[in-house]
Amino acid sequence: MSQISVPQVFEVVSDFDESGGASLALVAWGALSVDEQGVIDAWEQAQADGLIKPAGNDLHGEQMWRLTVSGWAALRDGHHDSA
Repeated sequence: MSQISVPQVFEVVSDFDESGGASLALVAWGALSVDEQGVIDAWEQAQADGLIKPAGNDLHGEQMWRLTVSGWAALRDGHHDSA
């Protein structure tokens, strides 16, 4: 399995912005078809770099995330230093 990149993570999170955000599980299982371990490094890097931020919880209590201003800028620019 190839490693999921930070840009892949924030691209998927952006797809769910209008519906309230995305959880780690949604990004991993629902969008990228990998287990959470395949996404966790890029997910944590996106958090550390300030590209995603908490956006409340879904109906099941799972933490949802949305892009920050920096995340939207990175998405718009089509790149990010960490991969």
